[in-house]
Amino acid sequence: MEYWQKLRQAVGHETIILSGAAGAILQEDKILLARHGTFKKWYIPGGLQEPGESIQDTVCREIKEELGLELEVDKLISIHCSAKWITEYPNGDKVQQLLFFFLMKGYVRKIELQVSELIEWDWFPLNAIPENMMDCCKQKVEDLRHFQGEVFLR
Repeated sequence: MEYWQKLRQAVGHETIILSGAAGAILQEDKILLARHGTFKKWYIPGGLQEPGESIQDTVCREIKEELGLELEVDKLISIHCSAKWITEYPNGDKVQQLLFFFLMKGYVRKIELQVSELIEWDWFPLNAIPENMMDCCKQKVEDLRHFQGEVFLR
């Protein structure tokens, strides 16, 4: 049984805090975004940390699973841990994430979308992200746009 399912059985729909990571993939001043099948909104690829892996391994694994890309972590841009970023799932589960947002590096080859979770992907200019985007990801893009070497704490 998947880790997330075991945890859900243990706590029901109470708000829980989980660690996760997201990774900005840039190409020619554009960011790669994916549209999530559950929420129908655009977001920065990433997901929840699994037992036994580092947070850097998490973002690399998630990007490989979701997009078929083998990338590496370049820089930590921001850490999001506020209750402001609680996500409620359609089944009533609520998750407050401790999320690490990284800039990724590596060669972007053919993208293979994980159709069980994602609907589509596209490149967007950093100053023209879609309105239909998760609020926490809008903040991450702003962090990336203003990043000058000092990690943002959100």
